[in-house]
Amino acid sequence: MLDQDFIQTMKLRLAAERAEVEEEIKQASQPELEMDNPDEDDLANDAVEDILQGSSIAVLKGLLDKIDRALERVANGTYGICLETGQEIPPAVLENEPWAEIIPPIMRQKLARAND
Repeated sequence: MLDQDFIQTMKLRLAAERAEVEEEIKQASQPELEMDNPDEDDLANDAVEDILQGSSIAVLKGLLDKIDRALERVANGTYGICLETGQEIPPAVLENEPWAEIIPPIMRQKLARAND
């Protein structure tokens, strides 16, 4: 079982990461200034930027959802438990990705070999 100090450290990191992601979403959602007399190239570039911005916001919202789910797991006492195997996610994985929900497949293979 993960140490409570470790879990609290991860909770603080998750909260900080959440605030950072929310700020990034806010910044990415700011409306652009209108161009004076845009030509076709300007309009095309603006359209591409809008597509990229929309993709970035979607990725950030997905990360925000993962962070929120991790904070829920902290609150209900299941943080650090792999959703697929029920095993403890190694602290090194959580340190790298505090919102991790599963043990990465390659690490599962290593853990299985170590337990054989």
